Amino acid sequence: MKKFMNQELLSALKSANSLFLCTHIMPDGDAIGSLLAAGHMLEAMGKRVVMACADDVPRRFRCLPGWERIVKPAGLKPKDFDTALSLDCSDEGRSGACLEVYGKIPVRLQVDHHGTNPLYADHNEVDPQAPAAGILVARLAEGLNVPLNRDIAVCLYAAISTDTGNFCFSGVDAETFEIMGRLMETGMDIVAPAREIHLTREREYLGLLSRALSKMQFLLDGTATLTRIDEQDFADYHALTEHCDGIVNYGLYIPGVRLTVFMDAHLPDQTKFSIRSIQPVSAQNIAVALGGGGHVMAAGCTMKMPANQALPLMLAEMEKELNRLK
Repeated sequence: MKKFMNQELLSALKSANSLFLCTHIMPDGDAIGSLLAAGHMLEAMGKRVVMACADDVPRRFRCLPGWERIVKPAGLKPKDFDTALSLDCSDEGRSGACLEVYGKIPVRLQVDHHGTNPLYADHNEVDPQAPAAGILVARLAEGLNVPLNRDIAVCLYAAISTDTGNFCFSGVDAETFEIMGRLMETGMDIVAPAREIHLTREREYLGLLSRALSKMQFLLDGTATLTRIDEQDFADYHALTEHCDGIVNYGLYIPGVRLTVFMDAHLPDQTKFSIRSIQPVSAQNIAVALGGGGHVMAAGCTMKMPANQALPLMLAEMEKELNRLK
């Protein structure tokens, strides 16, 4: 396993007494798993820990130990903490309402793996080569000499497996499986969380998926696809934003497709895009051009305009990225 590099960050955590931990809005498995794993680790060191997220924990991650302790930041006071740690958050704004607390705490730390991260904390551990923030949290455990237990292990499993597409995405390497071996050595039961996280899907999700697939468009000579969900689709299936998670990937499971975009257009004045690609096509290039960010092959952006204005801009960037490689 690679070493956790930032010794100043390690020292800050060791000397901290009361910590505020947070992650990004609309959290995924890497966000929730990394947040919980770090919280369990720091509590094992005798620290006082409060874990926060601006949005609710998605239901499929409520199988993870301690999920119910993740609170909303409203009512929390920065003066009650000496140290803040942000996890899997590519920039401060992505922490949403948590920034009101995080930004006012004397010592600010972060652990992240997004290549667009601007290094916003006092001490930063950012490795864009890591396929999940959970990989960095596993390195953190070793750097802090915290033994892995079953609770930490299952949270790290959730983090790593979700952000690697259940170990199918680029970036998975020998270290990934070395860490997974160590997690299994704790006696972690992988079957139940694997089924809950990767196999079980709610009716709302299946409804949105069926609607999105029925609207799929093939673009740019069949090298790209576009799927979308609108306000009526959400209403028909009584769905939440969390029920969109993962739908984007289906547009890339087609021979010849190198780029796919999923458009969430259920709000009248905001359009959210999730982008996935196969190298050398860069989802990140498209997202950054439209004010977003992420990874080379998995990125996104939110545009504060209705879908009929946002979509032409997205289509233009998709074409530009594919033409770049001709």
